[in-house]
Amino acid sequence: MSGRCLSLVTLALAGLALAVLGLAFGAAGVPAAAQDVPVPVEVQVPLLLKILTFNRALAEVADPLVVAIVFQGRNRASAAIGEDVRGQLAAAARPIRIVVIDLDEIRDLRAALNRDSVRVVYVAPLQAVSVSTVTAATRGERVVSVTGVPRYVEQGLAVGIDLTGTRPEIVINLAASRAEGADFSAQLLKLARLAGPKVLEP
Repeated sequence: MSGRCLSLVTLALAGLALAVLGLAFGAAGVPAAAQDVPVPVEVQVPLLLKILTFNRALAEVADPLVVAIVFQGRNRASAAIGEDVRGQLAAAARPIRIVVIDLDEIRDLRAALNRDSVRVVYVAPLQAVSVSTVTAATRGERVVSVTGVPRYVEQGLAVGIDLTGTRPEIVINLAASRAEGADFSAQLLKLARLAGPKVLEP
């Protein structure tokens, strides 16, 4: 990993701290599911994309990177965050092919990931859907999961963004990420808060 890439992530963490200062002023009136996402989508998505550059397993993946957004269309907060993420991904510098997956409309998430050759999944806030439903598919297809809901990382997703004070914090479930085929660099892991068990139960 080059020193330049590490510097970019470090600078991103420092620069994004100012962007989240307004969170406390905008929280009132936000639906409960949206409140599960402490860092705004316009802050977390660029940071998540930068984090993915430290996944050595994706180093040889040709562009466009295929990213799926998993959400629930009948849940207003989930659908809104999914749409916001879609806009941020569409505006990213790296070529990305976006796949939209509405869990209220499909029965087999793993088949959907396989059909579109998805490499990364962004998981929006979910209601009455177990995180294990998502992880069974991502681990089965070796697809890296990312989210703006920190507790989902504790429950088995690979990477999330939390808020510590006024600063975005990278959260990585190392065992879960490895189960999804990710190979994050030691430099990134030093910048992250590690969550979840060290080893997954068989």
